Amino acid sequence: MTDFEPQLAVKKEKKMPTVSGPGLFWMLIILMLVLFGLAVSILGRTQNLGTDLPTPTETVSPETKPSRIYTISYKSGVFSPTNLRIHAGDTVRFKNEGIFPIRIVSGPDSRLVGFDSVGDIPQGSYFSFTFAAKGIFDYYNDRNPKETGTIIVR
Repeated sequence: MTDFEPQLAVKKEKKMPTVSGPGLFWMLIILMLVLFGLAVSILGRTQNLGTDLPTPTETVSPETKPSRIYTISYKSGVFSPTNLRIHAGDTVRFKNEGIFPIRIVSGPDSRLVGFDSVGDIPQGSYFSFTFAAKGIFDYYNDRNPKETGTIIVR
């Protein structure tokens, strides 16, 4: 008979190589660059947005000037600029940069009807008014009538 001696068989598993240290760092950098390149190629496509816009039917004659928006700031009891020259059809925004609310009202000699902020303008807000008629229009802060300004519409 043969002497057969049982032996313990151990199966050795092959270890997968691991990436650590600087190799892992560079692999993450390369992965981020690839993802960034994909994002730029997908999101960076330009679209021709102007093709779907309607064509304007109204033409502006060279004599007609486009309307503009002007801003008058109020701070520390002073309107700036105090005197403003604009054209008919322009809009003026009165912006309250002060701490307390203000109310803009047309002056007593002004023939402009409806030039009133119809309530308080809180800090950081504004009131807009479009001047259609030519003339000189005074305005003041209803909370303190000494705080005044003038708008000259040509």
